[in-house]
Amino acid sequence: RPQEISRVIWSLVRKELFTNLLTYRLSIALVFTIVLSALTTVIGSLDYSRNVASYEDELRNQRELIEQVTIYERLSPTIILPPQPLAIFARGVVGVAPLSYDIRIDDYGRGPEQLFSNRDSGYMKALIQIDFITVVTVLLSFLAIVLGFDGICGERERGTLKQLLTNPIPRAYVVLAKLIGGIISLWIPFTLAFVLCLLIALANVNVVFSGDDWLRLGLLYLLTCLFLAQIFSLSLAVSAFARDTDTALIICLFAWLVGGVGYISALPSFSRYGHDEIPHQHYVDQNDEIWREWRQQVSHWEEQNPPPADAYWEGINRDGRRRFNHPTAYRWLERHQANAMGMRADNADRRYQARYGTWDPLAQEAYVVDRWSALSPFTNYQVLAYRLARTTLDDLFYAGRAGQDYRDTYIQYLRGKNAFGSQRWFTDDPPGQEPMIPQPESITTDMLRSDAPYMMERMAWAEEQQRLANDDAGRRLDLSDMPKFGGRWQRSLGDSVGTMTIGLAVLLLSFGAAVLLTVARFLRYDPQ
Repeated sequence: RPQEISRVIWSLVRKELFTNLLTYRLSIALVFTIVLSALTTVIGSLDYSRNVASYEDELRNQRELIEQVTIYERLSPTIILPPQPLAIFARGVVGVAPLSYDIRIDDYGRGPEQLFSNRDSGYMKALIQIDFITVVTVLLSFLAIVLGFDGICGERERGTLKQLLTNPIPRAYVVLAKLIGGIISLWIPFTLAFVLCLLIALANVNVVFSGDDWLRLGLLYLLTCLFLAQIFSLSLAVSAFARDTDTALIICLFAWLVGGVGYISALPSFSRYGHDEIPHQHYVDQNDEIWREWRQQVSHWEEQNPPPADAYWEGINRDGRRRFNHPTAYRWLERHQANAMGMRADNADRRYQARYGTWDPLAQEAYVVDRWSALSPFTNYQVLAYRLARTTLDDLFYAGRAGQDYRDTYIQYLRGKNAFGSQRWFTDDPPGQEPMIPQPESITTDMLRSDAPYMMERMAWAEEQQRLANDDAGRRLDLSDMPKFGGRWQRSLGDSVGTMTIGLAVLLLSFGAAVLLTVARFLRYDPQ
């Protein structure tokens, strides 16, 4: 009857559970798990707080710089992405630091997939960067093996299995009870550590989890429970096939080392096959050639459009900003700039494609490591956890593509303002501004010497005008219509789960296969 079946199973589960809880190995593992989990979370939380402050400072500095800009050439927006709170538990590639992406006209900065940060904790650089996920992957998976390797063959050696099977209890119930009892024994230290880590993170006033973050944390908890159940089931299956505990332990440890440490260490070497790595010198040569062509084009244009005489260029040129040049010089610069900037923007695409040609094989190799890591029951959990936390290389590329899209939008904004072809690109002189040399055609070479009375007089005038101009708020650019960085720069929960499909399938299939193998073997198991 169902009630009797449940009573028998629960009685066996309690036996397995109490047996595991009273062992020193579980107690020691519990202490180590809680201590290491708390330590990694505290370090991650401190890093997060420091990086939130850094993020806010950079945002404030960026706003102040943009407010002071008076010419388009000095306008250099930077995308600054906030640190992610889930990275406290799962650092991955991204880590807990804010990410920056410089928007440039004639270059892609460090590249849209090269969002960068050097704000990681000095403590974490001095040590191996571990996180809560690493603790689970290494310590609790090892505990799952320790609890499961002698679950069946160990009882056979002690003689308790034969005694147990003399009772009128179906063998399937015994296996089910061992699985449930062992899995719950693993979930207890994990749950305690997980709750403690959450409390440590929430104690930080800078940590604010969104609704999406809470959903991801819930899925991370379930994912970890499934991972631990899978490892325990695999070790119990080995125990069912082995006749003695020594053999079972050796097989389990060998599988744990080879399937985990050995597999993930060998993958980077295997990933290089099928990907031809292009030497960086190839990009350097292409980059030099592109710049050489650009200089030739500019020189050819200047030969056909010679600049005005030196007297037209007298003025003040500071902080990349021209003032008080003659209008004739400005008009020549407008035409020169319109021609040169168009070519520089086009060359930026060519240079990026050349640079990406050297990056792409390396990125594909890293993708191969992530994809193939999901095929091992010992390594797929860590990859899945980082995908859930959005801290993988793929998530970094995803954010980088959002930065690239904004760069295109920003360039279109400048083109719409005719920024490249206007004198506002290089000077904030208003229309009708008196130049430093009002009549350049009447100026001799001697008059242009720095110690000449005329130049000393005009330089004194320019310095006074410069002081007045620096205090003139009207010279600042009106950037109220500049497009803001927005849109989705992070994967949605559905997208993240979609990238986890293969790994989740491996996790579920290996768990199911281990349970079926254990049951099938135990039904024919000889307790003698």
